[in-house]
Amino acid sequence: MKQKSILVKSYFAKIETDKREEMWAAKPKTSEWEYSNCKIDSERLNNDLQQAIESLNQQGYRVMQITSITSGDYHFSDHVSDNHLLGSGVTTEGGYGYGFSYTDSLVILAEQTQQQPSQETEPELDQIVISDAVIIVD
Repeated sequence: MKQKSILVKSYFAKIETDKREEMWAAKPKTSEWEYSNCKIDSERLNNDLQQAIESLNQQGYRVMQITSITSGDYHFSDHVSDNHLLGSGVTTEGGYGYGFSYTDSLVILAEQTQQQPSQETEPELDQIVISDAVIIVD
């Protein structure tokens, strides 16, 4: 049986900016929204996943497994105090702070259930791009 894997990329969610912060910011916000740096747009990820599964079904494949790929990041604050106030090397902010993880993408493993008619006119592509978020790799 022929197998296929598909990478479905996730994207960070759009979040509204706080207008109250804008007037105090050194760099005022230029729009009413920005992208989160830790929250995934789960609705978009679900729609992209559904689109990929439907595409596989139309091609005669059955989904065998969906695996999430997790990535992570951390917040780092490097601030050393004034030598005269607290002593040399004493930090006044939280150091490494906190770490977090998020779903970077999903990998779908599918197996062909029915034999597709061979098309000798067009060679099969190694990678098919359905959209910027859904990539099929043979």
